[in-house]
Amino acid sequence: MTSLAAADPVFTKLGPRISLFIPQDAAPGELVILCTWLGAGKKHIAKYVAGYREIAPRAKILLLESSVFNIASPYVRQWVAIRPAAEVVLSVLDDCANANRSGAKPNIIIHTFSNGGTNSATQLLIVLERQLGHAIPLNGIICDSGPARGTYRKSFHSMLLSLPKGLFWRIVGPIIITFVINVLFGSQLIGWEKPERIYRRTLLDARFVDCRRICYAFSKADEHVDWEDITSHADEARAKSWDVRELEFQGTPHCNHMSQYRSEYLNALERVWKGSSLAPGSRALLEPTGSRELDRL
Repeated sequence: MTSLAAADPVFTKLGPRISLFIPQDAAPGELVILCTWLGAGKKHIAKYVAGYREIAPRAKILLLESSVFNIASPYVRQWVAIRPAAEVVLSVLDDCANANRSGAKPNIIIHTFSNGGTNSATQLLIVLERQLGHAIPLNGIICDSGPARGTYRKSFHSMLLSLPKGLFWRIVGPIIITFVINVLFGSQLIGWEKPERIYRRTLLDARFVDCRRICYAFSKADEHVDWEDITSHADEARAKSWDVRELEFQGTPHCNHMSQYRSEYLNALERVWKGSSLAPGSRALLEPTGSRELDRL
């Protein structure tokens, strides 16, 4: 058993970078899938776990952490590694079916952070589609600081900062990251699709996702991800007739919007969780003095 922090729920480790929290009064069919960014610290993850404990106190929380070594692994290896997470989702679907014979959809959401989290979500969706034979029913998707198109420079910067601290990693880290980045980008020369294109496509693909509701959180101050990558993905979702909400946070860094805008951030998560409409006001600018609705039509 592992604890994210002294006052936080206790998670059971299911595999490398995969853990599960089950509340004592867990509700059948309720699941939050939290896919964190590369090298996310436990204390930072704990903030989002605490937020979901407020919003969805009876929901199980499936935590998928990510690392450079995970994201650089061959897809086949990633699919094998993520099977314990897929089993949790399948179990939740079974529990919902057993508790409710009316055919109502389970309440499951996916919350991704940056491309590290989006990769975890993508591999999970691929494995689930192969096991179920159809798309997973979701209440909605939240994308924080992603999905990015993935430029060489920004990918290098993000991966480097995700490595452990210390002299060893300061010396060896850039060498490892250069190798990983060159492999990922070089694979396109032999015909492999760019990973970021797979991520961006899969999240909106009806083969993998039975859902048309998505909320984006981003900031123009983010040095890891180009904000236009996120808004362009939102436009793709709108073109597919999705219910879309964009939250632009002013002055917040990568994957750290909730630290300054906790109530606004949690309100957005709650709307997705409860199935509330994400419109009107498809985009909002969050500032220290309040929020403004921006017209995206």
